[in-house]
Amino acid sequence: APQLERVRAGLASVVPEPLLALMTWTDLERRVCGSPDIDVALLRRHTRYREGVTEESPHIAFFWDVLQSFGRAERRLFLRFAWGRERLPLEPDFTEQSEMKVFPSTWGDGDHVLPEAETCFFIVKLPRYRSRELMEANLLAAITACREINY
Repeated sequence: APQLERVRAGLASVVPEPLLALMTWTDLERRVCGSPDIDVALLRRHTRYREGVTEESPHIAFFWDVLQSFGRAERRLFLRFAWGRERLPLEPDFTEQSEMKVFPSTWGDGDHVLPEAETCFFIVKLPRYRSRELMEANLLAAITACREINY
C-alpha cells in the first residue's frame, strides 16, 4: 500500500532502517517521542538559571520539591505549560534549546502572582514564594488553568 510505504520512508528518515529491526515499538516510541514518564532529576540536570536565580535559591528548592511530589499527570501538565510538550527528550538528545531556563517573575514576588512560561524557549518565570505551600498552590493553579501555549 502506498500509504504504508510513505510511513516507512518517513520513519526511515528519522531512524536508520537497519535499526528498526532491532527495536520493539516501545523502544522506537521512546527514541522518537521521549519517555512518557517525566524524570525530575533529568530535567533538573538540564535546567539553567538566569538573572540572579540560582539552584540554591529557596524558592527553587520549593519548586523542585513540589515538582518531585507531583504525579505523572501533573508533571505532564507542567511540561506542557512550560514547553508546549508532554515529554522530555532522552538524556543524550538534550540540546541548549531543550534545556529549561528559570528566570525571576516579571510580575514580582507576590504570593498571588502565578508562574509564567514562554513555551517557545522553555522559559519558566517563578516568583520567589515564601513557602513550599505557596509554590505548590500557585504552580498547580498555573498548570491547570493555563492550558494554552504562551497563555
